[in-house]
Amino acid sequence: MDLEKEEIVRVLILDSQKRSYERIATLLKEWFGDYISITWKSIYANGLEELPRGNHDLLITEIQFPEIDLTAEEILNEISDNAGPSEVPVVVLTKVPGKQLPIHAFQVGIHEFFHKSRIKKTVLEHRFRNLFREIYRKKVISLQMDDSLKRFQNLYGMNQAEIQDLNGLVKQFKKELEKEYDEKLKLEVEKKKMQNVFGMYVDPVVVESILNNTLSLDQRGKVMEVSVLFSDIRGYTSLSEKLKPEDVISFLNEYFTAMTEVILGYGGMIDKYIGDSIMCLFGAPVNQPDHRENALDCAIEMLQVFELWQPKWKEIYGFVPQMGIGLASGNVIVGNVGSFQKLSYTAVGDTVNMASRLESLAKPMHVYISEGLYESLPESHKKKYEFLELEPLKIKGKEGLHRVHAVKTS
Repeated sequence: MDLEKEEIVRVLILDSQKRSYERIATLLKEWFGDYISITWKSIYANGLEELPRGNHDLLITEIQFPEIDLTAEEILNEISDNAGPSEVPVVVLTKVPGKQLPIHAFQVGIHEFFHKSRIKKTVLEHRFRNLFREIYRKKVISLQMDDSLKRFQNLYGMNQAEIQDLNGLVKQFKKELEKEYDEKLKLEVEKKKMQNVFGMYVDPVVVESILNNTLSLDQRGKVMEVSVLFSDIRGYTSLSEKLKPEDVISFLNEYFTAMTEVILGYGGMIDKYIGDSIMCLFGAPVNQPDHRENALDCAIEMLQVFELWQPKWKEIYGFVPQMGIGLASGNVIVGNVGSFQKLSYTAVGDTVNMASRLESLAKPMHVYISEGLYESLPESHKKKYEFLELEPLKIKGKEGLHRVHAVKTS
């Protein structure tokens, strides 16, 4: 396919790792084919030199480079300053950890921010398609204006002075159009800032759903099929009595931060923190066909991350905490519960109760899952882990005995 130069989105990738560059370049070519051209720079300074030249429509960059001694925040500031005058959108794809980095990035005008280890391919493709649509629309507006001017000149015939006057008017008109479009983009940036800042207090999934008008703020519930996860620290009450108050808060913050990053990485929505427990939903408020697989993978990774933290907690606080997790899937009623002063998006129903009961029954560092969730898993996930069917258990609040599976994590 022969494409005009103006039809191609020119992408600059700034990353010191060739393998990382090749991975994102392959995905972009898969998604956009001949409609993009890609330039790679592995040296940070070389990439910054390219930005002011106006040869690129998009920058995709790391914020960790071996040859420079700057913090991630300082690099974000410098990239934003260099991209700003040429109005080049910036996408950050990084291995650098840090919960505050995305917030800082959006505050300085970065368009998108992704952690390489957490982002899903489908999410990445969706975000890039939206961004490319904006870039291409802006290029088309400019191209159409130039073509219209040329046709007008050819049709009516104009002397050089008249052409210059008309050119001036067109340029002014283009500036007004671009200004209007930039204002819309700024609104989107502000929206993203609000999502990240507000998301520190309300689950980001809920914030995004509200802003996209996919989640109603009324108090009517609806039935959805979801997976529910409960996690809990074993023996936490007695442990907290032995710790200083500041150590209790410090431990909880570390624990919740580590677990939250895992949960959000699998598309989970944190319903609430209950003391030392976490309740989260998969498949609500945004429907997920693979909510069971996501919930199970999330539970296993939570235990793995928890194990990584155990030696540090023993060193700092003098104890090795243990955790248990319960999972169940099925229909629940989801909606906003509370008063006009304060609403909480939550789920209620038998599935929620089952997950809670399984969490309380789970042995330390074990995941217990309900029969319904296990039976509905695809064969690929049944082979992915080793499951142990337990003796039928009595579940508090439910009649009879129930089949439960424990997931072996090691």
